[in-house]
Formats: sequence, C-alpha cells, structure tokens
Amino acid sequence: MSTVDPEDPRTGGTGDEGAHRPADDIDAEFARLMEGVSLEDAPLTVEDVLSEPAEEDGEPTVAVIATSVVSAKALAGVIRLGREARTDGIDIPTGTRTLDTSTGAIAAGPLAETAAHDLAAITSAALQRNGIVLFWRRGDRMTATRYKNGERGEDISPAIVLGAVDDVVEELLLGATDLAELGDGLDPSGLSRAEALEWIASGKKRK
Repeated sequence: MSTVDPEDPRTGGTGDEGAHRPADDIDAEFARLMEGVSLEDAPLTVEDVLSEPAEEDGEPTVAVIATSVVSAKALAGVIRLGREARTDGIDIPTGTRTLDTSTGAIAAGPLAETAAHDLAAITSAALQRNGIVLFWRRGDRMTATRYKNGERGEDISPAIVLGAVDDVVEELLLGATDLAELGDGLDPSGLSRAEALEWIASGKKRK
C-alpha cells in the first residue's frame, strides 16, 4: 500500500498534483486535442453515417438479363411496357440496351447491382409468368437470380444456368467480350407506349 499522501509534502505529495504542469502547457495540449473540431458544428448522428455514399471500388460492373423473347426489338418493347406496369416508381436504368442472341434476346448494361435488379423487376413484370434470369458481375463476384411476374426469386449458381444461354452471356460476364463490341443495341427507355406495342408486334419473328 502506498504511504504517499498527495496532500502531505513530507511524504512526497505536493498538495496540488497539477501544480507541476504550467498552465501554458495545459492550454497548449487542449488546443492540440481540439484542433479541427468546431463546437458550432452539429453532432454527427447515425443517420449521417448511414446516408454517406459508399466509396466506389472502381471495379467495372455488367448486368445481363437472359430471356426467351425472340428478338431484341420485341424485348425493348416489353421492357418499356414493364416500366409502365410497375407502381413502385422504378425506371429503366441508364445504359440499358437489348441485343439478339441465338437463345433469346438479352438486356444488358454496365449497371450497379441495385439498378440491375430494378431492370430485372421491370422486365419480368411485362413477361409475367415467363421467367428470366439476371446475371450480375463486379470483379470476382458473379451472381444469378431468377425473376418471375415482377418478383425476385431464388439466387442460383451461375454455372447451373449459363449452359442454357448463348455463349455471349458468359463471355460478357467473364470479360472476354465487351458490351461495346456487340454494337449499340436498342434502348427501350425512349419508346412511347405505342412504339413499344409496335416493336413487340414487329419483333415476334427474327428477320
């Protein structure tokens, strides 16, 4: 047990433990700790932290929606009508295009994950009972998700369903083929309702 009485100078105490530190040193230390801190700023809340945008990691993304629609023109019309059928306000993501493949038209674009799922929901809303598969990749991460009647279904292994679609889908997902190499495709976002219906009717058969 210590025999030092902080109040008794005879036992080594000073009577004032802070007396050996000059006031100027204390003020300087406080100033250092408070550097960059404004007492006028509102305190940071949990909501502030959660609302901060996440930093992008810079990795390219690609989304591919595989369908059984016979042509890219018909699929573009389908997506336009699907947007109209939705009541939740989601829109066709910028960068979406439709393209022809040997196993059915695809919708593709360099889309972030949320936008990719929005596009899948819109597309499947118009196709109703005809299911589609959304493939999405960023870096080494690749996913496949079923959609039907506008609703998200189960996540599945991409390897299970890639064998049933045109090789170009896998090439896009693996980066062996770039979207730019496939041409401009068709943009469904600028179609009117009448144009969408016309594209669906005229696109039922491949030319």
